[in-house]
Amino acid sequence: MLALIYGSWLLAFWPGVLGEDSLAVLLEIEHPANQHSGKPALWYWFVRLCYEGTRRVEVPIAILMGLAVLVFSRILAWYWQQGLRKSCVALLLLVCATPHMVYFAGTLYPDGYYAIAVAGLLFELWLAVKTGRMSTAGLLVTAATLPFAAFARPNGIIFLAPVAIALLWVDRRSRVWIAVILLTSIGLNIVATQTRRDIPSHGVLFPLAIFETANFLQPRPMNLWTSKPRVLPDTVQLLQRRGIYDQVVRYYDPDYWDPLVFNPQGPRVMGLPKEDRKALVRQFLTYNIWHNIPRFAGSRLNVMLTSAFAQGGLPAHSYAVHVLAQLKAKSLFRLHDWGTAETWLFRAYECSYEWRWLLWTPFVGIALTLWALVAGWRRRERALLLVGVPMGIQLGAITLFSIAGEYRYLLPFFTMPLVLIPAFLGIGSNTDS
Repeated sequence: MLALIYGSWLLAFWPGVLGEDSLAVLLEIEHPANQHSGKPALWYWFVRLCYEGTRRVEVPIAILMGLAVLVFSRILAWYWQQGLRKSCVALLLLVCATPHMVYFAGTLYPDGYYAIAVAGLLFELWLAVKTGRMSTAGLLVTAATLPFAAFARPNGIIFLAPVAIALLWVDRRSRVWIAVILLTSIGLNIVATQTRRDIPSHGVLFPLAIFETANFLQPRPMNLWTSKPRVLPDTVQLLQRRGIYDQVVRYYDPDYWDPLVFNPQGPRVMGLPKEDRKALVRQFLTYNIWHNIPRFAGSRLNVMLTSAFAQGGLPAHSYAVHVLAQLKAKSLFRLHDWGTAETWLFRAYECSYEWRWLLWTPFVGIALTLWALVAGWRRRERALLLVGVPMGIQLGAITLFSIAGEYRYLLPFFTMPLVLIPAFLGIGSNTDS
């Protein structure tokens, strides 16, 4: 059923959903000397190996959708075998086959399959530690998910830890194969990183520092007196010296840092010299944040809730036509001309989108993650902590460091019920994997 749903979606929306991030990585493949997408090396090489020889963007998308079907089918089959048939059907309808889940799986963005890979990987680790072994099916899913879960997004590296720890609690055969998969994944990422043109990354702290500094500099009509300035004078002087102070204030958006970086009329803050960026980070950490705690906390909550309620932007289903026009691709837009199917599938997506505050909610997965942390600690349950701890760290990092209200950043929590519902129901201690 999943193969039919995902396959029909791809055929109807051929060659898949493409956005600006898709264009960036494809342009880097076509013009590696003067383009850099800023995407992780392993993701870049995956797309390049699939696209460069064929010039067809549908190839990497079809592979990702096929892997998504594989991972979801494996988990749902386990539910069915364990007699959890109501849960199996519910998760099929409410997670795996939802229009927006299929949509994200069918985009040339790492986020869709990343969320699926995280769920697949953690499910297999949870099951392996509960049973003391990892089955052949589990090993195949681990091999298909670990490279993407750990290296398709910068924050995924945390998932190497539960894999390494799981080696301590499985039998010898499983330990050997898991170690091979782990070392191979790390090796692939090293090779991918070393064979790609390197450019300095903006890191984690500078985007947060400049985004929140712009927030702190916003006009305050009440203009209440304070004994010390809310923003360090050195910060103001630095921005004024570079001639971007007014632009930083004007182009601040509470939901996104993009106008500060990409808007042609904006401050283009990534163009600041490295020394200035370091100075802004230092001033932010040592002074500015501590004099603006309420505004900082409010900003963190705003970005988090903007993401959770999917209030940010999403690539349009038809935007691929504009992306293809800028590439040397052989892909044809809507090759199969499934107009009727496209209309009905898009209506299903639009209906889902209208109710996204409920149907897309990551809060069930977030609640289960928090439960796993508390219950795992109280019970000293290793398998539960192996899932709860890395996902808890993910949640904390997204809340603290995110500078864009993108729903896709929380998509792993939408898929997390697949992993944690059996533990919540008390299933899994003596089950076959």
